[in-house]
Amino acid sequence: MNKTTGFIALLFLSMIGMAGYAQDNTKNQAGKKEVKKGLVSFETMTADDGSVHYGFKLNGLDVGPSMVLRTDGTTYTTYNLDQHLDGPLISMDKQQGTIELYTYRKNKKNGPAFKMANGKVAWQKQFKNDVEDINGFQVDAPGQYAQVKGDGTSGFTMEKYDKAYAIGYFKWGYRYFPMIHVWDDGHSYYGQYLGGGRNGFGVMFYPNGEKYVGIWNDSYREGLGFLVDKDGNVVEKGYYDGGKLKTAL
Repeated sequence: MNKTTGFIALLFLSMIGMAGYAQDNTKNQAGKKEVKKGLVSFETMTADDGSVHYGFKLNGLDVGPSMVLRTDGTTYTTYNLDQHLDGPLISMDKQQGTIELYTYRKNKKNGPAFKMANGKVAWQKQFKNDVEDINGFQVDAPGQYAQVKGDGTSGFTMEKYDKAYAIGYFKWGYRYFPMIHVWDDGHSYYGQYLGGGRNGFGVMFYPNGEKYVGIWNDSYREGLGFLVDKDGNVVEKGYYDGGKLKTAL
C-alpha cells in the first residue's frame, strides 16, 4: 500500500469512528451565511398569555436560539432552518423547583431526556417521535478507531471533577447531551455536549448574573446567540465567532 492509499484508508476509518458524533450534531442551522445576507433578525414578542419570547427570525419564522419567559419559569430551545425544534430543550419551572431537559429532532422528542426536582434526579428517559422508548438510551460499541475516554462509560450518570460536576448522558466516557455541568465558581451550563466539549445549543449562566443563550463550537460561543444581563435585558445579540460577538443584530 503506498502512502496516498494508506492516508485515504486511515481518513475513511477515522470518519467511521466519528460518525457517532456527526449524526448527533445537525448542520441544518441558520448561521454566518444567512446573517451575512441580512436574512436574520432578532425580535422580542409578548404573547396573549403574557409570556415573552426572545429569539431570531428568518422570513418571519423562528430560527436559532430562543428564550421564553413565563410567570412560572423559562424555556430555552433552538430551531433549525426548517423552523423545527432541533436540539436540546431546557424547561425550568421556578414554582415547582424542576428542570427538564429534552432532545428534539424535527419538532418531536427524539433522544435522551431527564428531569431534576429539587436537586435530585426525578426520571431519565429515551424518546422516539414523542413516545417513550422502552429500550432506553442505547450506544453502539466504539469502533476500532474511535477514541474512548477513561473507562468509556455510556449512559446516564454523574461525573465529578476537581472543581465541578456534570450530570446527564455520556457516550464512550465523553459528555454527551442533554447535560448539566456545574462549576464551584458559580458557572453552570445546560445543553448539548459532543465529544466532551460544548457543541450545539446550550445556555451558560455566569456568576455575575449574565447568561448566554446560543450555539457553541468546541466550547466557544460560535453561531447565533444572545447575552442577557442580571436584570433580564438583552445586551448583545447576533452571530458569534471564536467566543466574541462578530456581527450584531
